[in-house]
Amino acid sequence: MSWWWPFRRKEKRAMSYQDVWGSGSSPNILSGNSTERALRLAPVYAATRLLSDSVAAMPLKSYVGEGASRLPIQAPRIFTQPAAIGTRYDWLHRCMTSLALRGNAYGLVVSYDAAGWPDQIEWLHPDDVHVEDNLAAVPVWFYKGRRMEPGQMFHIPAFTLPGQILGLSPIAYFATTTNTGLLAQQFGHDWFANGSTPSAVLESDQAIDKDTAGILKARFKEAAEGRDVVALGLGTKYRPISVPANESQFLETIKASANQIAAIYGVPPEKVGGETGGSLTYATVEQNSLDLLTWTLRPWLTRLEEALSTLRPPSEEVKFNADAMLRTDTLTRYRTYRIARAIGLRNIDELRALEDLTPLPNGQGQIWAPLEGLASEDTENQ
Repeated sequence: MSWWWPFRRKEKRAMSYQDVWGSGSSPNILSGNSTERALRLAPVYAATRLLSDSVAAMPLKSYVGEGASRLPIQAPRIFTQPAAIGTRYDWLHRCMTSLALRGNAYGLVVSYDAAGWPDQIEWLHPDDVHVEDNLAAVPVWFYKGRRMEPGQMFHIPAFTLPGQILGLSPIAYFATTTNTGLLAQQFGHDWFANGSTPSAVLESDQAIDKDTAGILKARFKEAAEGRDVVALGLGTKYRPISVPANESQFLETIKASANQIAAIYGVPPEKVGGETGGSLTYATVEQNSLDLLTWTLRPWLTRLEEALSTLRPPSEEVKFNADAMLRTDTLTRYRTYRIARAIGLRNIDELRALEDLTPLPNGQGQIWAPLEGLASEDTENQ
């Protein structure tokens, strides 16, 4: 936003902020493709980071069998070293970032194990992938214009419509919301970069030619930079003014954009710079984590679990250990362990593993039988 000192005359000559101080380079916040633009908006970046970091940080476990016969097994290479570059965390993070921003994650199968199941998958940039017919029963994929062989593409869609292969892109479908937020952000940049609202205006009814205007500008800059008193002459008057920034609804626009983006991604508004409506009672860190897990992350985890399980034989499945996110205080955690052991829900070795401890020697920690005395005591204390 520019500000200026008008020197009134018949032609109403004025000098702008840029006339006095010069203009600096200002980045065009709406340049680039839609994804790059959206990530420049803090709430979009925050929501994407929250989803990607939370999912990637969760332990990924493999199982065989169903129901009561389901047993944990050693994770195959696809879930321990899924890509040639980066760790499992990086691999899951790239997948979630693609899903959150573009509604699709495209993976190129680059190697197979001895049984013919995918061994490594590299996530592709969504701009490099397209499908021949979005409504086709059997999709034909192209990567950088080259047709891919059947089975080469591993695709995870999000926000799908019936009958369509590709997921909907939140950034594309809510471009107006993100662009409004970006324009408000640009306004804030210009507001402070250009000196915000002028604290005063210098006015004169006398004719000011170009040379005189240059002298006035030089005098003003010299005095202002030295924080000295400005003496300009020529009947110039000093008039202080005040224009609060919120009259432009700048802050309100920023908060509204953050709340809308939080609703799009299903994340708590306060996590992305928005505001929670209404009054809230005090909540513990554990309760906040539980709410985030239940209402935000659980659908994403289920989508990924079912998709990733298709990379293994039908008898195997993969699950995220969501309990790892619910970190309680030590006393509460140990009480929970005591109850789990008492009713036979977990054995000692499993509980020790949750604390990153080694199993007891000679199989002492493999006993599953409920502890009747402790079980009845815990029941009475409830």
